[in-house]
Amino acid sequence: MGLFSVVGSLIGGGKAKKASKKAAKAQIAALEKAIEEQRRQYDVTRADFAPYRETGAVALGGLGDLTGLNGNVEQAGAIDQLKASPFYQRLFATGEEAVLQNASATGGIRGGNTQRGLADFGADTLMKTIQQQLASLGGLAGMGMGATGQGAQLGAGTANAIGGFLQGQGNAKATDYLTRGGISQQNWNNIGSFADQAAAALMPGGGGFGSLIKGGF
Repeated sequence: MGLFSVVGSLIGGGKAKKASKKAAKAQIAALEKAIEEQRRQYDVTRADFAPYRETGAVALGGLGDLTGLNGNVEQAGAIDQLKASPFYQRLFATGEEAVLQNASATGGIRGGNTQRGLADFGADTLMKTIQQQLASLGGLAGMGMGATGQGAQLGAGTANAIGGFLQGQGNAKATDYLTRGGISQQNWNNIGSFADQAAAALMPGGGGFGSLIKGGF
């Protein structure tokens, strides 16, 4: 290998290393943008799910109150709140009016049967109200659980995607290092080869310095 070949190899190797570094930076920058977009979209979607999760959490607390899981005081308060609700009041008033009208038509409005009928209707109405409330709270709690589950799946998917992008960044850096390392090694090999040839050329009968310039050029 001649002197000009060695110089050309060094210049070409330097340019190749710069190109490799530039390509790696571009790839890493693109992957970084992808990571940012994944995180942004996850934050947006999680915020979209937030009202459903929060509603589900409130409903779960209401279930605990109404079923007595949160204590007797809370259960009594939940029942009293239901009895004061517009749904119960309207339902009871409508039923009470029907019972009284029926008793008036039969002439027994002040009888014991009417009083028992009103008491039974009141209990039935409260039970119906409680059952409906339990069903409503259960549905809302289930909705919240579904939103939480979807958010968890989204989080896992986002984590996996970001992990893949980070691995891609690592691969890009490793490829760049290996490429530039290989070019440097080849350059040193060329220099070493030229040094061996130079030593041989300068030996008696080796052709002298001129042969180094011409060799391999």
